[in-house]
Amino acid sequence: MNRPRPVRSARPATLALVVAGAVALAMTLGLVIVDLAGERLIERRQHLVAETARDYFVAFAHEDGLAAMARALDHRARSEGGAFDYAAFDNGGRRIGGADLLSAEQLPEPGYTTRRIGDVDYEILVQPMSVGGTLAIYENLADRRAFHWAMVTAAGATLLVSLVIVAGAALLLGRLLVKRAEGIAQAAEMIAAGDLAARAPVAGAADVFDDLAGAINAMLTRIEELMTGMRSVTDSLSHDLRSPLTRLRGALNRALDETLEPDERLALIGEAQAQCDQVLATFGALLDIARAESGLSRELMARLDLAELVRDIGDLFEPVVEDAGQTLEVVTTDAAAPFVGHELILRQALGNLLHNAARYAGDGARVVLALETGEDGGPRLIVADSGPGVPASQRGRVLERFVRLDETRSTPGSGLGLAIAAACAKLHGGRLTLSDNHPGLRVVLDLPLAPGTTPEN
Repeated sequence: MNRPRPVRSARPATLALVVAGAVALAMTLGLVIVDLAGERLIERRQHLVAETARDYFVAFAHEDGLAAMARALDHRARSEGGAFDYAAFDNGGRRIGGADLLSAEQLPEPGYTTRRIGDVDYEILVQPMSVGGTLAIYENLADRRAFHWAMVTAAGATLLVSLVIVAGAALLLGRLLVKRAEGIAQAAEMIAAGDLAARAPVAGAADVFDDLAGAINAMLTRIEELMTGMRSVTDSLSHDLRSPLTRLRGALNRALDETLEPDERLALIGEAQAQCDQVLATFGALLDIARAESGLSRELMARLDLAELVRDIGDLFEPVVEDAGQTLEVVTTDAAAPFVGHELILRQALGNLLHNAARYAGDGARVVLALETGEDGGPRLIVADSGPGVPASQRGRVLERFVRLDETRSTPGSGLGLAIAAACAKLHGGRLTLSDNHPGLRVVLDLPLAPGTTPEN
């Protein structure tokens, strides 16, 4: 067996870097948005302060005159500091009060203008007044920029801490995900290398990886069963078909002898035909089982009268049972529930069960074919006999293909009778069980109700 090659997987650190990079990009964009939005917000707030002061001083000039407003501005310039300075000019361009930052000739156009005065940047609001003169409001932008920078720095620090936390969480999560994925991948590699017993690890965390591992393990178990069954079928076919094919070839070879009498030649041809029929019957049974287990026979489902079907099969096999020195009893006293099924496979399954009873129950045995209502309300078909039965340890095994308790295979048969019955149960969504009949074997085929019906229908 080839050893599985190591499974290559993404490193947790790589996954963490990818996640951290994506988060860092998102945070950078967020920081840019914070920067722009914060600047606009601060600017709007400062404009609101400047315009409120403008309205106040303009109203002051209307009420008390331009000279009184100028004295108020002088007093404010001497006693108060802050981000804003104020100045008033008369109609002749002479500064009559407030901060001495620009002359009337240096004032910009009315409205907001940014200008550098000395080493300081100012935003200047120039407002001509209806009472005469001009009001100038200077905002020192250093305070605004300092506040803006503090806000951006705080946001950046917060985002950086978040990035570190996200990167750490991504690293831990990456290690967990990679570890879980590696376990599943390793199991797949081992299966591919031929180790059918390999299974994906289940951590017991009840997460999506456990669900995936469970589904994969169920699939692998089914594959292992099928592979084991295929080997068993291959071995059994080689044994069960070799003898009839050998006898077929031998009979045909002897029939070619020109010295044989016509009656002897016809007898050999008849023997060859019988062996050919046995081979064809075996292949036909295998095909029926395969179609039933794969569900390909469901298109032939139809509503059936099971009571009539049971009586018909009883009439057909009564001579077979009597020839074996046994008695057959057919019981259909219970009201049959509505049923939709595959008539041909049901007939074949019941026929095989009756044929097995006739073959193995022994002389003087009592065979019963019955139709009852099961515990869940669906129909129940029973074939029971008073023969030696099947040991409890072998009841599961005899449902497999080609399994016969006669290991020497000295008796005729292919070992497919119970396998066809089991496939019939699977096709109909039912259940086949074998139990002790005290004495003998009791085979029960429980079938489901027809869709849309209840046991009372």
